[in-house]
Amino acid sequence: MRSDTVRILIIGDNPVLRIGLHSLLCSVPMLDVVGNAAIGHSMGEVRRHEPDVVLLDSSPPSTANISALARVRHNPRIVVVTAVEEPQALIQALMAGALSCLVYGHFEPEALADVVFAAERGESRLSQPVVNALVRWLHEGRTPESWRHDPGLTPREVEILELIAAGLTNRQIARRLVISEKTVKNHAHQIYKRLGADGRDHATVRWRELNSAPSGDGFDEPEGDAASGMPSGNSCPAGS
Repeated sequence: MRSDTVRILIIGDNPVLRIGLHSLLCSVPMLDVVGNAAIGHSMGEVRRHEPDVVLLDSSPPSTANISALARVRHNPRIVVVTAVEEPQALIQALMAGALSCLVYGHFEPEALADVVFAAERGESRLSQPVVNALVRWLHEGRTPESWRHDPGLTPREVEILELIAAGLTNRQIARRLVISEKTVKNHAHQIYKRLGADGRDHATVRWRELNSAPSGDGFDEPEGDAASGMPSGNSCPAGS
């Protein structure tokens, strides 16, 4: 017989946020925090612990990570927590397989446990920016596929982004397109904003994620408990 306790695994690359989430949830009755892991070790930890819910802290949400986690055999529910409010990034997180999506600053920390319990029941919980993104999507009449592959970039922005991804500098792009370097910088700033990226390398990764299907899991396997570098089981960190 299945226990009523909900097993949750916390995934994220920011160790401070992982510790905070662990401390917040580990003492909640009927909630078993089975472990923590960096994103690079998440697939091995998910297979090892078989959690009911995966809490993924990711900014911006990585569609490749979410898709891989959603394809795991025992089908864990995915709850994404992110600092990104860009509508395309939020919609793409849901399309990739997230059941719930919360944006930092738009939910009360005390409500997070209720979101986890709801996810285990198959119920979605969305922060207001995600609801706004969904309404915008419906009003625009765009198809899911167009949102998956088109983050709202103009043809010129796509042209510049492809050159950025090819490794060209702003000066080289300006010469190639016969425009000023300042114009390139302005376009690049808008591109990063639309992609929810924090720079050239991040934008390149996001662009490749949006335009190519992920191959395999895209994650490294952990080597025992040390892979996560975090406490496992439902034991609260010292001092919590």
